[in-house]
Amino acid sequence: MTQIWFTFIVMAFFIIVAGTYISLFGEIIADKSGLGQVFIGVVLISLATSLPELVTSITSAVVGAPDIAVGNAFGSNTFNLAMLSLADLLQGHGPLLLRVNYSHIITGLLGILLSALVVFSLIVSHFMNIHLSIFGIGIDSIVLLLSYLGGMILIFKYDKKNPLDKKHKVKKEKTHKYSYKTALIGFAAAAVVILFSGIRLTTTAEEIALLTGIDQSFIGTILVAAATSLPELVAIIAAVKINAYNLAVGNVFGSNIVNMAVIFFADLFYQQGVLLVDAKIIHIVTAVVGIIMTTIILIGLFYRSRRSFLFMGWDAILAALVYLAGVYILFQLGLNVII
Repeated sequence: MTQIWFTFIVMAFFIIVAGTYISLFGEIIADKSGLGQVFIGVVLISLATSLPELVTSITSAVVGAPDIAVGNAFGSNTFNLAMLSLADLLQGHGPLLLRVNYSHIITGLLGILLSALVVFSLIVSHFMNIHLSIFGIGIDSIVLLLSYLGGMILIFKYDKKNPLDKKHKVKKEKTHKYSYKTALIGFAAAAVVILFSGIRLTTTAEEIALLTGIDQSFIGTILVAAATSLPELVAIIAAVKINAYNLAVGNVFGSNIVNMAVIFFADLFYQQGVLLVDAKIIHIVTAVVGIIMTTIILIGLFYRSRRSFLFMGWDAILAALVYLAGVYILFQLGLNVII
């Protein structure tokens, strides 16, 4: 058992290191290739830091662990949102959301929409016994992917009309010390490390679930989700240190919508049936927690209250409390499964 936990920790460490470099090199590629700001903050960096979730969820689907695949996606979302509370604490006096743009509201709303689609699908499949699929892929997963792609087009067009201000002014000076060719090679190498580490992380998590008797839903939602979200954590802390607050918030909201699109690819590789049909209804709890947290943050972003407590905005405090409550509920449900 000790060796399994050691392997899990080592794989998580590899993901942290590789995730850090893939974010760095991804930003250089976006900058030197002339891609717009939206691809740097919301699309490209979020795709890079979400690679562990993609690999882990697909691997979970391949080995027949649908609850780890779905739980990883939703668990990573709530963990990412909780990290915004940490970012608020690290950035100093005053609420973090006072320092970011309104442009993130559209990305946050898209995340709520995609999460709501999955919740609706879980309710329909479990309570109404309606299972629609094409070539083994659920209609719900296809709608989810199309909604994601449509949302990306919408965000891109919105960014063209309302570009984010000074989002990467400080960051560019550091990333320019690497050449474009070096960034491409480094990005590919980091992706390979994340690929193999993510696969090993998933199989190790499944072994932990079997040996401890803990439900796969809890393992996927808490343990695996936290490990695969480590690149986002590193990217957020780095962004806050250089006062790139828009990058931090954009990375979180961008990663969360990517995580929802990951469900489609997990369903694509799931051979035992339809992913969201076989996944447990318990994932609705995590999805609703994420929706509530996102809503709180968006209200804070729109209202822009200047009040704070212990160097944190009230929106960040409330989001953190909702996250802790969600973890407690999931833990209790996991214990009930064991008993």
